[in-house]
Amino acid sequence: MKLLEIAEILNSKLIGNDNEVKGFSTDSRTIKEGDLFIALKGERFNGEDFVEDALNKGAVGCIVSQNFNKNLSQIIKVKEPLNALIEMAKFYRDNYLNKTKIIAIGGAVGKTTTKEMLFKVFSNFYKTYKSPKSYNNHIGVPLTILNTPKEAEFLILEIGTNHIGEVEFLVNIAKPKYSILTNIEVEHIEFFKSLENIAIEESNIFKFSDVGFMRKEDYFKFYEIIKKPKEIITFDINDYKYEFLEVGVKLILNGDYVEFPNYGWLENAVCVLKVCEFFNIKEPYKFLKNFKSESMRMEILKINGFEIINDAYNSNPYSLRALLYSIRPSKKNLFIIGDMLELGEFSEFYHKQIGKYILQLGHDNFIFVGNFVKWTYDELKRKINCYYFDNKKEAFEFLKIYSKGFKRIILKASRGMKFEEFIDALYV
Repeated sequence: MKLLEIAEILNSKLIGNDNEVKGFSTDSRTIKEGDLFIALKGERFNGEDFVEDALNKGAVGCIVSQNFNKNLSQIIKVKEPLNALIEMAKFYRDNYLNKTKIIAIGGAVGKTTTKEMLFKVFSNFYKTYKSPKSYNNHIGVPLTILNTPKEAEFLILEIGTNHIGEVEFLVNIAKPKYSILTNIEVEHIEFFKSLENIAIEESNIFKFSDVGFMRKEDYFKFYEIIKKPKEIITFDINDYKYEFLEVGVKLILNGDYVEFPNYGWLENAVCVLKVCEFFNIKEPYKFLKNFKSESMRMEILKINGFEIINDAYNSNPYSLRALLYSIRPSKKNLFIIGDMLELGEFSEFYHKQIGKYILQLGHDNFIFVGNFVKWTYDELKRKINCYYFDNKKEAFEFLKIYSKGFKRIILKASRGMKFEEFIDALYV
Protein backbone atom coordinates (compact mmCIF):
# COMPACT_ATOMS: atom_id res chain seq x y z
CA MET A 1 0.00 0.00 0.00
CA LYS A 2 1.06 3.59 -0.61
CA LEU A 3 0.46 6.64 1.55
CA LEU A 4 -1.81 8.33 -1.01
CA GLU A 5 -3.94 5.19 -1.25
CA ILE A 6 -4.22 5.07 2.54
CA ALA A 7 -5.19 8.75 2.72
CA GLU A 8 -7.91 8.10 0.16
CA ILE A 9 -9.23 5.08 2.08
CA LEU A 10 -9.46 7.25 5.19
CA ASN A 11 -11.08 10.21 3.39
CA SER A 12 -8.10 12.34 4.28
CA LYS A 13 -5.13 14.04 2.64
CA LEU A 14 -1.43 13.31 2.74
CA ILE A 15 0.78 16.15 3.92
CA GLY A 16 4.07 15.29 2.26
CA ASN A 17 5.37 12.87 -0.37
CA ASP A 18 3.88 9.57 -1.44
CA ASN A 19 5.82 6.46 -0.37
CA GLU A 20 5.38 2.71 -0.28
CA VAL A 21 4.43 1.45 3.20
CA LYS A 22 6.41 -1.63 4.22
CA GLY A 23 4.82 -2.20 7.62
CA PHE A 24 2.49 -0.81 10.26
CA SER A 25 3.25 0.01 13.90
CA THR A 26 1.68 1.66 16.93
CA ASP A 27 4.91 1.58 18.95
CA SER A 28 7.56 4.18 18.10
CA ARG A 29 10.16 2.12 19.98
CA THR A 30 9.98 -0.68 17.41
CA ILE A 31 9.61 1.41 14.24
CA LYS A 32 11.45 0.01 11.23
CA GLU A 33 12.46 1.77 8.02
CA GLY A 34 9.38 2.13 5.81
CA ASP A 35 6.76 1.69 8.55
CA LEU A 36 3.59 3.74 8.90
CA PHE A 37 3.20 4.89 12.51
CA ILE A 38 -0.36 5.07 13.88
CA ALA A 39 -0.36 7.48 16.84
CA LEU A 40 -2.89 5.98 19.24
CA LYS A 41 -3.97 7.54 22.52
CA GLY A 42 -4.25 5.54 25.73
CA GLU A 43 -4.93 6.24 29.39
CA ARG A 44 -1.23 6.68 30.14
CA PHE A 45 0.23 7.72 26.80
CA ASN A 46 -0.36 9.75 23.67
CA GLY A 47 1.23 8.38 20.52
CA GLU A 48 1.33 11.88 19.05
CA ASP A 49 4.13 12.70 21.50
CA PHE A 50 6.33 10.24 19.58
CA VAL A 51 5.57 11.22 15.98
CA GLU A 52 8.89 13.03 15.45
CA ASP A 53 10.75 10.11 17.01
CA ALA A 54 9.00 7.69 14.63
CA LEU A 55 9.86 9.82 11.59
CA ASN A 56 13.49 10.10 12.71
CA LYS A 57 13.65 6.31 12.96
CA GLY A 58 12.56 5.89 9.36
CA ALA A 59 8.76 5.89 9.39
CA VAL A 60 7.45 6.91 5.94
CA GLY A 61 4.41 8.54 7.49
CA CYS A 62 2.25 8.96 10.58
CA ILE A 63 -1.49 8.83 11.16
CA VAL A 64 -2.54 11.40 13.75
CA SER A 65 -5.73 13.01 15.02
CA GLN A 66 -7.10 16.22 13.55
CA ASN A 67 -5.97 18.03 16.71
CA PHE A 68 -2.30 17.37 15.95
CA ASN A 69 -0.73 20.82 15.58
CA LYS A 70 2.96 20.23 14.90
CA ASN A 71 4.17 21.50 11.53
CA LEU A 72 5.49 18.22 10.12
CA SER A 73 5.31 16.49 6.75
CA GLN A 74 4.45 12.85 6.03
CA ILE A 75 1.26 13.23 8.06
CA ILE A 76 -2.27 11.91 7.51
CA LYS A 77 -4.85 13.49 9.81
CA VAL A 78 -7.99 11.56 10.76
CA LYS A 79 -10.80 11.91 13.26
CA GLU A 80 -9.73 8.89 15.30
CA PRO A 81 -6.44 7.00 14.61
CA LEU A 82 -7.77 3.76 16.15
CA ASN A 83 -10.72 3.72 13.76
CA ALA A 84 -8.28 4.45 10.93
CA LEU A 85 -6.23 1.40 11.95
CA ILE A 86 -9.34 -0.78 11.79
CA GLU A 87 -10.54 0.62 8.46
CA MET A 88 -7.11 0.09 6.90
CA ALA A 89 -7.12 -3.53 8.12
CA LYS A 90 -10.53 -4.18 6.57
CA PHE A 91 -9.45 -2.66 3.26
CA TYR A 92 -6.19 -4.63 3.23
CA ARG A 93 -8.04 -7.86 4.06
CA ASP A 94 -10.52 -7.37 1.20
CA ASN A 95 -8.08 -6.14 -1.44
CA TYR A 96 -4.70 -7.63 -0.63
CA LEU A 97 -5.49 -10.79 1.35
CA ASN A 98 -8.50 -11.91 -0.69
CA LYS A 99 -6.72 -15.16 -1.57
CA THR A 100 -5.35 -15.75 1.93
CA LYS A 101 -7.17 -18.31 4.08
CA ILE A 102 -7.72 -16.79 7.52
CA ILE A 103 -7.91 -19.12 10.53
CA ALA A 104 -9.06 -17.46 13.77
CA ILE A 105 -8.42 -19.03 17.17
CA GLY A 106 -10.48 -18.18 20.23
CA GLY A 107 -11.34 -19.83 23.53
CA ALA A 108 -10.78 -19.50 27.26
CA VAL A 109 -7.39 -21.20 27.41
CA GLY A 110 -4.74 -22.32 24.95
CA LYS A 111 -5.18 -19.79 22.15
CA THR A 112 -1.52 -18.85 21.87
CA THR A 113 -0.25 -22.41 22.24
CA THR A 114 -2.71 -23.69 19.62
CA LYS A 115 -1.70 -20.85 17.29
CA GLU A 116 2.00 -21.64 17.72
CA MET A 117 1.44 -25.37 17.17
CA LEU A 118 -0.66 -24.78 14.07
CA PHE A 119 1.92 -22.37 12.69
CA LYS A 120 4.74 -24.82 13.31
CA VAL A 121 2.94 -27.43 11.20
CA PHE A 122 1.46 -25.21 8.49
CA SER A 123 4.68 -23.29 7.86
CA ASN A 124 6.22 -26.52 6.57
CA PHE A 125 3.60 -26.74 3.82
CA TYR A 126 2.29 -23.23 3.16
CA LYS A 127 3.36 -19.59 3.24
CA THR A 128 1.92 -18.90 6.67
CA TYR A 129 1.78 -15.78 8.85
CA LYS A 130 0.61 -15.62 12.47
CA SER A 131 -0.26 -13.12 15.17
CA PRO A 132 2.90 -12.02 17.00
CA LYS A 133 2.91 -12.88 20.71
CA SER A 134 -0.65 -12.41 22.03
CA TYR A 135 -1.84 -9.79 19.55
CA ASN A 136 -5.48 -10.68 20.08
CA ASN A 137 -7.33 -7.43 20.81
CA HIS A 138 -8.74 -4.39 18.99
CA ILE A 139 -5.21 -3.16 18.26
CA GLY A 140 -3.34 -6.43 17.78
CA VAL A 141 -5.79 -8.02 15.34
CA PRO A 142 -5.86 -5.18 12.77
CA LEU A 143 -2.08 -4.72 13.11
CA THR A 144 -1.56 -8.42 12.40
CA ILE A 145 -3.77 -8.25 9.31
CA LEU A 146 -1.95 -5.18 7.99
CA ASN A 147 1.48 -6.74 8.49
CA THR A 148 0.56 -10.01 6.77
CA PRO A 149 2.51 -10.44 3.51
CA LYS A 150 0.29 -10.29 0.43
CA GLU A 151 1.63 -13.65 -0.73
CA ALA A 152 0.59 -15.44 2.50
CA GLU A 153 -1.51 -18.54 1.86
CA PHE A 154 -2.66 -18.76 5.48
CA LEU A 155 -3.03 -16.21 8.25
CA ILE A 156 -3.46 -17.61 11.76
CA LEU A 157 -5.09 -15.02 14.01
CA GLU A 158 -5.64 -15.06 17.75
CA ILE A 159 -8.94 -13.62 18.99
CA GLY A 160 -9.23 -12.62 22.66
CA THR A 161 -12.01 -11.28 24.82
CA ASN A 162 -12.66 -10.05 28.34
CA HIS A 163 -16.06 -8.45 27.81
CA ILE A 164 -19.25 -9.17 25.91
CA GLY A 165 -19.13 -8.15 22.26
CA GLU A 166 -15.36 -8.17 21.79
CA VAL A 167 -15.15 -11.41 19.78
CA GLU A 168 -17.82 -10.25 17.34
CA PHE A 169 -16.07 -6.88 16.99
CA LEU A 170 -12.78 -8.60 16.13
CA VAL A 171 -14.21 -11.13 13.68
CA ASN A 172 -15.98 -8.28 11.90
CA ILE A 173 -12.47 -7.00 11.18
CA ALA A 174 -10.93 -10.37 10.24
CA LYS A 175 -13.91 -12.23 8.68
CA PRO A 176 -12.24 -15.64 9.10
CA LYS A 177 -13.61 -18.50 7.00
CA TYR A 178 -12.07 -21.03 9.38
CA SER A 179 -12.30 -20.73 13.16
CA ILE A 180 -11.14 -22.71 16.17
CA LEU A 181 -12.73 -22.56 19.62
CA THR A 182 -10.17 -24.24 21.88
CA ASN A 183 -12.50 -24.63 24.87
CA ILE A 184 -15.26 -23.02 26.86
CA GLU A 185 -14.07 -22.63 30.44
CA VAL A 186 -14.22 -20.06 33.24
CA GLU A 187 -12.38 -16.88 32.14
CA HIS A 188 -12.90 -13.24 33.08
CA ILE A 189 -16.12 -14.37 34.77
CA GLU A 190 -16.06 -11.17 36.81
CA PHE A 191 -17.28 -9.48 33.62
CA PHE A 192 -19.17 -12.33 31.91
CA LYS A 193 -21.06 -13.43 35.06
CA SER A 194 -21.75 -17.00 33.83
CA LEU A 195 -20.24 -19.85 31.84
CA GLU A 196 -23.21 -19.62 29.48
CA ASN A 197 -22.36 -16.00 28.67
CA ILE A 198 -18.77 -17.06 28.02
CA ALA A 199 -20.00 -19.77 25.63
CA ILE A 200 -22.16 -17.30 23.70
CA GLU A 201 -19.35 -14.74 23.54
CA GLU A 202 -16.63 -17.17 22.44
CA SER A 203 -18.85 -18.85 19.83
CA ASN A 204 -19.17 -15.54 17.98
CA ILE A 205 -15.86 -16.51 16.43
CA PHE A 206 -17.94 -18.66 14.05
CA LYS A 207 -19.92 -15.69 12.65
CA PHE A 208 -18.26 -15.77 9.21
CA SER A 209 -16.93 -19.33 9.29
CA ASP A 210 -17.54 -21.94 6.64
CA VAL A 211 -15.82 -24.46 8.92
CA GLY A 212 -15.43 -24.36 12.69
CA PHE A 213 -13.51 -26.62 15.08
CA MET A 214 -14.42 -27.05 18.74
CA ARG A 215 -14.15 -29.48 21.63
CA LYS A 216 -16.80 -32.19 21.43
CA GLU A 217 -17.92 -31.84 25.05
CA ASP A 218 -18.41 -28.08 24.61
CA TYR A 219 -20.39 -28.54 21.40
CA PHE A 220 -22.94 -30.83 23.06
CA LYS A 221 -23.00 -29.01 26.40
CA PHE A 222 -23.71 -25.60 24.87
CA TYR A 223 -25.37 -26.66 21.62
CA GLU A 224 -28.61 -24.76 22.28
CA ILE A 225 -27.00 -21.36 22.90
CA ILE A 226 -23.86 -21.09 20.79
CA LYS A 227 -23.45 -19.57 17.34
CA LYS A 228 -22.56 -22.28 14.82
CA PRO A 229 -20.51 -22.25 11.61
CA LYS A 230 -21.79 -23.77 8.37
CA GLU A 231 -19.85 -26.94 9.18
CA ILE A 232 -18.69 -28.03 12.62
CA ILE A 233 -15.82 -30.45 13.24
CA THR A 234 -15.31 -31.57 16.83
CA PHE A 235 -12.19 -32.91 18.52
CA ASP A 236 -11.98 -35.12 21.60
CA ILE A 237 -8.88 -35.99 23.59
CA ASN A 238 -10.43 -39.37 24.41
CA ASP A 239 -10.11 -40.40 20.76
CA TYR A 240 -6.35 -40.60 21.26
CA LYS A 241 -4.01 -42.77 23.30
CA TYR A 242 -1.82 -40.99 25.83
CA GLU A 243 -0.03 -41.61 29.11
CA PHE A 244 1.22 -39.41 31.93
CA LEU A 245 4.90 -38.74 32.59
CA GLU A 246 6.62 -37.35 35.69
CA VAL A 247 5.88 -33.94 34.19
CA GLY A 248 3.46 -33.80 31.29
CA VAL A 249 1.91 -36.35 28.96
CA LYS A 250 2.93 -38.53 26.03
CA LEU A 251 0.65 -38.67 22.97
CA ILE A 252 1.01 -42.01 21.16
CA LEU A 253 0.34 -42.11 17.40
CA ASN A 254 1.17 -44.72 14.76
CA GLY A 255 3.81 -46.33 16.93
CA ASP A 256 5.43 -42.93 17.45
CA TYR A 257 4.94 -40.40 20.24
CA VAL A 258 5.07 -36.71 21.10
CA GLU A 259 5.65 -35.42 24.64
CA PHE A 260 3.99 -32.30 26.04
CA PRO A 261 4.73 -30.74 29.45
CA ASN A 262 1.07 -30.00 30.18
CA TYR A 263 -2.26 -31.79 29.77
CA GLY A 264 -3.73 -28.59 28.32
CA TRP A 265 -1.10 -28.68 25.57
CA LEU A 266 -2.20 -32.21 24.73
CA GLU A 267 -5.73 -30.93 24.20
CA ASN A 268 -4.39 -28.11 22.02
CA ALA A 269 -2.40 -30.65 19.98
CA VAL A 270 -5.48 -32.82 19.44
CA CYS A 271 -7.26 -29.75 18.08
CA VAL A 272 -4.34 -29.02 15.73
CA LEU A 273 -4.33 -32.62 14.48
CA LYS A 274 -8.02 -32.29 13.60
CA VAL A 275 -7.43 -29.04 11.69
CA CYS A 276 -4.50 -30.61 9.82
CA GLU A 277 -6.64 -33.60 8.92
CA PHE A 278 -9.20 -31.25 7.36
CA PHE A 279 -6.48 -29.59 5.26
CA ASN A 280 -5.02 -33.00 4.28
CA ILE A 281 -1.69 -32.52 6.04
CA LYS A 282 -0.13 -35.91 6.69
CA GLU A 283 1.53 -36.87 9.98
CA PRO A 284 1.45 -33.36 11.46
CA TYR A 285 2.44 -34.65 14.89
CA LYS A 286 6.03 -35.08 13.68
CA PHE A 287 6.35 -31.30 13.51
CA LEU A 288 5.21 -30.93 17.14
CA LYS A 289 8.16 -32.79 18.62
CA ASN A 290 10.26 -30.48 20.82
CA PHE A 291 7.54 -27.84 20.52
CA LYS A 292 8.03 -24.81 22.74
CA SER A 293 5.45 -22.09 23.25
CA GLU A 294 5.82 -18.44 24.21
CA SER A 295 7.74 -17.37 27.30
CA MET A 296 6.15 -18.14 30.70
CA ARG A 297 3.94 -20.89 29.28
CA MET A 298 5.29 -24.15 30.72
CA GLU A 299 8.75 -22.65 30.33
CA ILE A 300 11.36 -24.95 31.88
CA LEU A 301 14.49 -23.34 33.33
CA LYS A 302 17.51 -24.60 35.27
CA ILE A 303 18.52 -22.27 38.10
CA ASN A 304 20.92 -23.02 40.98
CA GLY A 305 20.21 -26.75 40.83
CA PHE A 306 16.43 -26.36 40.57
CA GLU A 307 14.20 -27.24 37.64
CA ILE A 308 11.83 -24.28 37.39
CA ILE A 309 8.51 -24.69 35.60
CA ASN A 310 7.33 -21.16 34.86
CA ASP A 311 3.66 -21.29 33.86
CA ALA A 312 2.92 -17.84 35.26
CA TYR A 313 1.83 -16.07 32.08
CA ASN A 314 -1.73 -16.35 33.37
CA SER A 315 -4.01 -18.47 35.51
CA ASN A 316 -7.65 -19.45 35.70
CA PRO A 317 -9.45 -22.48 37.18
CA TYR A 318 -9.02 -24.63 34.06
CA SER A 319 -5.35 -23.86 33.38
CA LEU A 320 -4.39 -24.29 37.05
CA ARG A 321 -6.20 -27.64 37.24
CA ALA A 322 -4.47 -28.72 34.01
CA LEU A 323 -1.07 -27.85 35.48
CA LEU A 324 -1.73 -29.73 38.72
CA TYR A 325 -3.05 -32.71 36.74
CA SER A 326 0.08 -32.75 34.56
CA ILE A 327 2.64 -33.21 37.35
CA ARG A 328 3.08 -36.48 39.21
CA PRO A 329 2.91 -35.93 43.00
CA SER A 330 6.36 -35.94 44.60
CA LYS A 331 7.94 -34.73 47.82
CA LYS A 332 10.58 -33.09 45.61
CA ASN A 333 8.03 -30.69 44.06
CA LEU A 334 7.38 -27.22 45.45
CA PHE A 335 4.41 -25.28 44.08
CA ILE A 336 4.24 -21.49 44.34
CA ILE A 337 0.68 -20.46 43.54
CA GLY A 338 -0.75 -16.96 43.23
CA ASP A 339 -4.18 -15.44 42.76
CA MET A 340 -6.49 -16.22 39.87
CA LEU A 341 -7.77 -12.75 38.98
CA GLU A 342 -10.95 -11.47 37.31
CA LEU A 343 -13.18 -14.05 39.01
CA GLY A 344 -15.20 -11.36 40.81
CA GLU A 345 -17.95 -12.70 43.05
CA PHE A 346 -16.86 -16.25 42.17
CA SER A 347 -13.32 -15.84 43.54
CA GLU A 348 -13.93 -17.58 46.86
CA PHE A 349 -15.68 -20.54 45.23
CA TYR A 350 -12.99 -21.24 42.63
CA HIS A 351 -10.04 -20.71 44.96
CA LYS A 352 -11.56 -23.11 47.50
CA GLN A 353 -12.29 -25.57 44.71
CA ILE A 354 -8.60 -25.60 43.77
CA GLY A 355 -7.77 -26.53 47.35
CA LYS A 356 -10.10 -29.53 47.18
CA TYR A 357 -8.58 -30.54 43.83
CA ILE A 358 -5.05 -30.44 45.25
CA LEU A 359 -6.12 -32.85 48.00
CA GLN A 360 -7.70 -35.20 45.45
CA LEU A 361 -4.48 -35.36 43.43
CA GLY A 362 -2.25 -35.89 46.45
CA HIS A 363 0.14 -32.99 45.93
CA ASP A 364 2.15 -31.57 48.83
CA ASN A 365 4.39 -28.56 49.55
CA PHE A 366 2.80 -25.28 48.54
CA ILE A 367 3.55 -21.60 49.01
CA PHE A 368 0.49 -19.43 48.38
CA VAL A 369 1.03 -15.74 47.66
CA GLY A 370 -1.67 -13.10 47.23
CA ASN A 371 -5.10 -12.26 48.57
CA PHE A 372 -7.55 -14.72 47.05
CA VAL A 373 -5.31 -17.79 47.50
CA LYS A 374 -5.87 -17.40 51.25
CA TRP A 375 -9.09 -19.33 50.56
CA THR A 376 -7.07 -22.11 48.92
CA TYR A 377 -4.63 -22.14 51.82
CA ASP A 378 -7.48 -22.33 54.35
CA GLU A 379 -8.76 -25.46 52.59
CA LEU A 380 -5.35 -27.11 52.90
CA LYS A 381 -3.69 -25.95 56.13
CA ARG A 382 -3.13 -28.73 58.65
CA LYS A 383 -3.78 -31.25 55.81
CA ILE A 384 -0.61 -30.81 53.74
CA ASN A 385 2.62 -28.80 53.99
CA CYS A 386 1.65 -25.31 52.91
CA TYR A 387 2.41 -21.69 53.74
CA TYR A 388 0.66 -18.42 53.00
CA PHE A 389 1.97 -14.87 52.41
CA ASP A 390 0.00 -11.83 51.38
CA ASN A 391 3.02 -10.29 49.64
CA LYS A 392 5.88 -11.47 47.45
CA LYS A 393 8.66 -9.84 49.46
CA GLU A 394 8.08 -12.05 52.50
CA ALA A 395 7.57 -15.06 50.24
CA PHE A 396 10.94 -14.39 48.55
CA GLU A 397 12.75 -14.42 51.91
CA PHE A 398 10.96 -17.59 53.02
CA LEU A 399 11.69 -19.30 49.69
CA LYS A 400 15.44 -18.82 50.07
CA ILE A 401 15.36 -21.00 53.19
CA TYR A 402 12.47 -23.38 52.46
CA SER A 403 13.46 -24.29 48.87
CA LYS A 404 16.50 -26.30 49.96
CA GLY A 405 15.97 -30.00 49.31
CA PHE A 406 13.44 -29.59 46.51
CA LYS A 407 14.16 -30.66 42.94
CA ARG A 408 11.42 -28.83 41.08
CA ILE A 409 9.70 -25.46 41.66
CA ILE A 410 6.45 -24.74 39.83
CA LEU A 411 5.13 -21.18 39.39
CA LYS A 412 1.50 -20.39 38.52
CA ALA A 413 -0.51 -17.16 38.88
CA SER A 414 -2.47 -14.60 36.93
CA ARG A 415 -0.47 -12.12 34.85
CA GLY A 416 -1.17 -9.27 37.25
CA MET A 417 0.73 -11.10 40.01
CA LYS A 418 4.05 -10.79 38.10
CA PHE A 419 5.31 -14.14 39.34
CA GLU A 420 8.36 -14.00 37.06
CA GLU A 421 9.90 -12.01 39.94
CA PHE A 422 10.29 -15.31 41.80
CA ILE A 423 12.81 -16.38 39.18
CA ASP A 424 14.98 -13.36 39.97
CA ALA A 425 14.71 -14.24 43.66
CA LEU A 426 15.94 -17.78 42.97
CA TYR A 427 19.05 -16.47 41.21
CA VAL A 428 20.22 -14.78 44.42
